[in-house]
Amino acid sequence: MTSKTVKVGIAGVNITPSVGEDIMGDYLRLVPAKGIGNELYAKAMVLDDDEDRVAIVTADIIQFTDELVNDIRKRIKNLTGIDGANVLLSASHTHSSPAIHKKDRASDEYLVELAKKIAGAVYMADQNKHEALIGFGFGEAKVSINRWQKTPTGVRWGPNPDGPIDYEVGVLRVDDLNRKPMSILVNFASHPSIMGSDNLLYSGDYVSYVQSVIEKVYDQRVKAMFCTGAGGDVKIALLTEDGLRFRYGDLEDCRRFGTIIAAEAIKVAEMIKPKPVDKVRAKTMKVMFPLVDLPSIEDVKKELEDLKKQIAELEEKGARTDEVRLRLEWAETTLAQLKEGTAPRSIPAEVQLMRIGDEIALFAVPGELFVEVGLKLKRKMRRSIPGSFVVAYANGCIGYLPSKRAEEDGWCKHDDSYKVSLRPANFSGEIENVLLRAVEELLKSN
Repeated sequence: MTSKTVKVGIAGVNITPSVGEDIMGDYLRLVPAKGIGNELYAKAMVLDDDEDRVAIVTADIIQFTDELVNDIRKRIKNLTGIDGANVLLSASHTHSSPAIHKKDRASDEYLVELAKKIAGAVYMADQNKHEALIGFGFGEAKVSINRWQKTPTGVRWGPNPDGPIDYEVGVLRVDDLNRKPMSILVNFASHPSIMGSDNLLYSGDYVSYVQSVIEKVYDQRVKAMFCTGAGGDVKIALLTEDGLRFRYGDLEDCRRFGTIIAAEAIKVAEMIKPKPVDKVRAKTMKVMFPLVDLPSIEDVKKELEDLKKQIAELEEKGARTDEVRLRLEWAETTLAQLKEGTAPRSIPAEVQLMRIGDEIALFAVPGELFVEVGLKLKRKMRRSIPGSFVVAYANGCIGYLPSKRAEEDGWCKHDDSYKVSLRPANFSGEIENVLLRAVEELLKSN
């Protein structure tokens, strides 16, 4: 006889946008999609212990913005009564996603429909709960590689076989009381960016195949879900023949690598013996992510003038100016803040810890977390909770979150992608300590 256990509901919805109207989500490629490589989905899992309810949502999109997080959580609250702090929104970070951020000319119609569909999926899952058994396990898929090389003068983008990496395939398995699987959630730390900026097909990249292969193996009886781990500096190892450079692939490459990860996840899932879980809970907290030293007024003035010249030259050639204009906006905003003395030295962010019984926990971070930080977080969590997972790109996405080692190697000085998000400077590697302290505090209080 099974002891008291949580009720779990699972649901999924298709979130593929229209072709020809909606814009691809990578800011280097703000053009309409030309087709669909893989249908995009959002999946929802609601867990209920009769006192608390929590929801895990996974979505084949590049990110959740703060505005989208707030809208979805509000809709979920209105539909189900589940509090926003109890909702974990995980984006796969596929680079073949529709645009989600307003700066990328995201479709307002699509964003409203996306929020409605995700909230609706949580509602459906909540309405279809059954008593369930839950377990976890870990495997390994050696298909990824660190993507930053250390050089005598700093760092550069490229495959680094000696850099930190996390091959772990984490699996959460949910069964009904007859021990038939209901859902398999996979956690893996690598960018879904096999396809490059010339791809104009909507796709979840390798993540689409991880989920579809699992669902095919279980005859569609199982809803497969995917949470991207701390892969901010990790990429699938699709390399040139000499192994010195990355190359971009196609849907066949996505299928190949996604199938490898799915096969490992299935192997792990088949070895898990789910058991009753009597309690679920979640808690969020605000943290401050520190920035590196701010630029000088003189440096920003010079960059502002250079960007204006670049735009004039591009317009004369009839070339696109999207990315340069985003950086121009950064320079104008940052210059004004520096002159007024209002430039922030840290940025607020939300982190979340979700507990499933005594042995499982998900720690959610709203950015592109570097792998070394993710590894340290898992080690700390697993001292007391063996089934610990780190979920990046969750409940928002505020940019790259580097490790202390990455800052020491010069990454923070090299990378300037933060300029499209209007922060005055890059995040500091001190984020590593902020997160380690945060997860420790949440573990004590949750």
